Amino acid sequence: MSNIMLDKKEIIIAEDVHKWYGKFHVLKGVSLTVNRGEVVVLMGPSGSGKSTFIRTFNALEEYQQGKIEIDGITLSNDLKNIDTIRREVGMVFQQFNLFPHLSVLENVTLAPIWVRKARKIQAEEQAMHLLERVGILEQAQKYPGQLSGGQQQRVAIARALAMQPKIMLFDEPTSALDPEMVREVLDVMRNLARDGMTMVVVTHEVGFAREVADRVVLMDSGNLVEAGTPEAFFNDPKEERTRKFLSQIL
Repeated sequence: MSNIMLDKKEIIIAEDVHKWYGKFHVLKGVSLTVNRGEVVVLMGPSGSGKSTFIRTFNALEEYQQGKIEIDGITLSNDLKNIDTIRREVGMVFQQFNLFPHLSVLENVTLAPIWVRKARKIQAEEQAMHLLERVGILEQAQKYPGQLSGGQQQRVAIARALAMQPKIMLFDEPTSALDPEMVREVLDVMRNLARDGMTMVVVTHEVGFAREVADRVVLMDSGNLVEAGTPEAFFNDPKEERTRKFLSQIL
């Protein structure tokens, strides 16, 4: 019985994950477990391996050693497994990666129609609901080039949600935005967290991490240095490396 409960609770299990780019050892045995409905924020200096690590969760990056399991499916070179996992894991990047020649509505409906074989009318209905959820319903017929950066990133979030993922990965989703646009994107992410979405977020937004994260993790030089509740992480870090990092960003 306890094993069944365990399976239900843990949705991402990464054990001793290693990755090399040639001779460069990017991830040096990183282990992390994320529970359903949990929000985990990854912080750390540039080049610490944060983005590479979360990109292994949906096979955008391969790993050479260790084990990653997403909702009970082991992530291997099996293309069928990779395809299944990618349907369950939404991802939002620094750059919005929207199709410039498609309207906002078309950007959001594309994957459900082609991948999930949704009927166009259903996909459009769902897309309008999601655009309302992220606060840009009135932009549905516009093209990405007509929108602000913050609006484009909210379209990117709606597009990821259109696949009805169980997990959302965010790779520095606000770092390409002007400061006044950051808040509107973080507000959407806050609402997702409140709705119980499992989220792994790479960000430098301390306020967001303090308020929304269940756990904050520091990575440095391909290692997981420290993990704890926001209160423990920011107010009482155990590791000298964490204290040094926080002294530079707080």
